[in-house]
Amino acid sequence: MSLKLGLMGAGIQRSRMPRLQSYLGARSNVSLAYDLLDGELIHDFDPRRQLYQAIEQGYHGLNVTHPYKQQIYSEVARPLVAGHERIGSYNTLIFADNEILGANTDYSGFIQGYSYRFGLREPGVVLLCGAGGVGRAIAFALVKLGVRKLLILDVVPAQAESLAAAIAETGTSVAVVRQEDLTDVMASVDGLVNCTALGMHGHTGSAFPVEGIARQSWAFDAVYTPLETQFLQACKASGLHCLTGFDLWLFQGIDAFNHFSEVGLEVVPEMVSTTLTWLD
Repeated sequence: MSLKLGLMGAGIQRSRMPRLQSYLGARSNVSLAYDLLDGELIHDFDPRRQLYQAIEQGYHGLNVTHPYKQQIYSEVARPLVAGHERIGSYNTLIFADNEILGANTDYSGFIQGYSYRFGLREPGVVLLCGAGGVGRAIAFALVKLGVRKLLILDVVPAQAESLAAAIAETGTSVAVVRQEDLTDVMASVDGLVNCTALGMHGHTGSAFPVEGIARQSWAFDAVYTPLETQFLQACKASGLHCLTGFDLWLFQGIDAFNHFSEVGLEVVPEMVSTTLTWLD
């Protein structure tokens, strides 16, 4: 099997996804080429036009990252996995039978990473900061994992309200949190989830005030550069069990590879330890 794949995004020259996909291909005897389609480097770039150019150029599929995931949503004919369409964005595309098929592997990757780290632990009551693209995927993943109640905070209230309305349609208990109530609400939840850019290189700080981190049992940070953010450092110091942005990156990448190749590759500890060294 030989596959022509790529990553479409903006400012992606330092992405490690080509290395991950090549590594997974080598483990599975799948020959693949993996290109970077960087919107910051391609003249007059249009993400929708780029999709159809990729099809003409013989690509089997693409990963899609910020800021194009929601922009290409309307071009997808149908989801690869039933239910992914309600998330509102796709980050993995397959070109087949003159159609564009989509999946959201942030959603499936979080579920797999959570289960890998925490087993059958239930999420309980969870406070999620950041209701954008990745926040929506993680919110729906938490519903699948059996979250008892989801509390949502976003600096854009309308974005939080939109996600809350979508989650309510699943029958899950959900509410929007005001910024001024954040510390008080933190004391009443089991899990803290950061889906904002805060903590990333160039975006110092934490979405959650350190003084409110104490009584929770687990935490997740979507940021993986750096691997251990100020938020996760505070969580670990308080004894919380932590799921990292690296876990999400790895599991969503493996799930994308499985969609591309149909190999059905499963995660083993060696893969986790090997790929973790790439982030040093």
